[in-house]
Amino acid sequence: MKPKIWAIVPAAGSGTRFGSDLPKQYHSLAGEEVILRTLRLLSVVTRVSGITVGVAAHDPVWAGLLPRLPERVSSFEGGQTRSETVLNGLSKLIRQGREADWVLVHDSVRPCVRVQDINRLIDETGFCSPGGLLATPVSDTLKAVSPGHQVTGSVPRESLWRAQTPQLFPVGLLHEGLTKACAENFDCTDDAQALERLGLKPSVISGSSLNLKITRDSDLALAQAILDMQEELPCSE
Repeated sequence: MKPKIWAIVPAAGSGTRFGSDLPKQYHSLAGEEVILRTLRLLSVVTRVSGITVGVAAHDPVWAGLLPRLPERVSSFEGGQTRSETVLNGLSKLIRQGREADWVLVHDSVRPCVRVQDINRLIDETGFCSPGGLLATPVSDTLKAVSPGHQVTGSVPRESLWRAQTPQLFPVGLLHEGLTKACAENFDCTDDAQALERLGLKPSVISGSSLNLKITRDSDLALAQAILDMQEELPCSE
């Protein structure tokens, strides 16, 4: 029997780069909060058995969303960093006896990921440890730049990919990697990095450049345009 998949959505950050007192996951997109659109999308993936969201300890907004959450969504208290929040979620799963299952970690502010890409990630990873992540090849020319903003050289892009979420890993293995990273005060910018630090090599699964991470206020308009386009195209679950 295949292991179950549980989704963790870290959403305890304040979103300082967004330029607003309201965290970016709670801004409106197509008539509802960004995080609600993300959670509704994840809830469509039938192979995900449950979704748990890491929220800040004194989050003033989350409680008001509870009546509108999809089924199978719960929450837990997040940490000071993204790594700590995901680790708290993994600890919750382990306490529930799910250490042998798999975890799908997805950013709360990536509401444009396609369901078919999530399913392809699951299929192509095939529950083979250490797991995998969605990513896209880098297409821009990359420059190394000095502190004085002068070009010091060009960086070959042939082997470079942009990491996205979701990322899919064994619960116990990711818990081990993030525990080690946090003990060493190393804040992983994504979860695959925690496994890399264990000497492991997660697989890269080709995603879509439309899987936008909302980081700045201007990204909301772009996300709206992507959602409008996706609604006009046939989709697959």
